[in-house]
Amino acid sequence: IAAESECLMDILFLLIPLSVLLALAVMGVLAWAVWSGQFEELDCEGERIIVAAPEEIVPLADASLMQINTAASAQRDTRLQH
Repeated sequence: IAAESECLMDILFLLIPLSVLLALAVMGVLAWAVWSGQFEELDCEGERIIVAAPEEIVPLADASLMQINTAASAQRDTRLQH
């Protein structure tokens, strides 16, 4: 029983430094995001989507992609019929 508790305690020598490194990494990423301006003007992006002119909106489906998908489905249908 003493050997088991000793093994369990030894793992703490690995887990505690790893958790400290993880916490420091998270704080570093958050600090970078704040200092690089990621959190500035959060409301503008939501308003930009609503107020954007129709020509600025990217269409969901491109015509060339639709042609490719149509050709692929036609090939699949002909293979299924044979």
